[in-house]
Amino acid sequence: MLPGGDWRYVMKRSMMMVSLLLLLGIVFSACTQQAESQEATPDLGAVKTQAVLTAVSQMTADAEAVAEEPTQELPTITPLPTKDTQVTVVAPTATKAASGGGGGTTYTGSPVPTWTPVVYGCEVVGQTPLDGNQYVGADVDVYWTLKNVGTATWKAGTYYYHWTGYEDLSPSHMFYLQNDVAPYETVQVMIDVHVPITIGQYRTQWYLVNDNGEEFCGFYYYVNTVALPTATPD
Repeated sequence: MLPGGDWRYVMKRSMMMVSLLLLLGIVFSACTQQAESQEATPDLGAVKTQAVLTAVSQMTADAEAVAEEPTQELPTITPLPTKDTQVTVVAPTATKAASGGGGGTTYTGSPVPTWTPVVYGCEVVGQTPLDGNQYVGADVDVYWTLKNVGTATWKAGTYYYHWTGYEDLSPSHMFYLQNDVAPYETVQVMIDVHVPITIGQYRTQWYLVNDNGEEFCGFYYYVNTVALPTATPD
């Protein structure tokens, strides 16, 4: 057994060692926390520098990617045909139907427009005298040249022309054709116009009538009556 004084000495020494260990533990813990705090707080200048370097690197990569992309060609516009351009018209082609059954010849392709001929056609191709001034009370023979542009022949004694309206300026109101008029031939018709004695503007209207009693060709005469010149005394 240790003497009483030695025992107390050992206990005192042990307590001092424990206190020293506790103090060292507290100091080490404080240093560790400070180091962690320093590591958790980044350097602001370093962060900005790294961000600039990253942005420059990304811009360089994007520029290289754009340079490597193929250039897209714009669509071209097909020019419209001019008057010298030849236009090809596709005519319908005949194809044989399959044998058997009631099949016949069928047609494919774009349809060709059909033309319906005019049976009763007329054009006024001449007039003498032309519309205009005439002295009051004058007796004027007015002639028109009519052209048959239809497919029917105008038969003499069947076709006629007659007055249909406006001012009645002729003593006769109906005249029969004296000769046949074949398609694309012409005929001259005449009306005896009695110019009114009152100064003014007048119009007389006439029509050609076919073998069905249908009016199909109109012609007119406009007259502007003027006063007779006064005699100059000698």
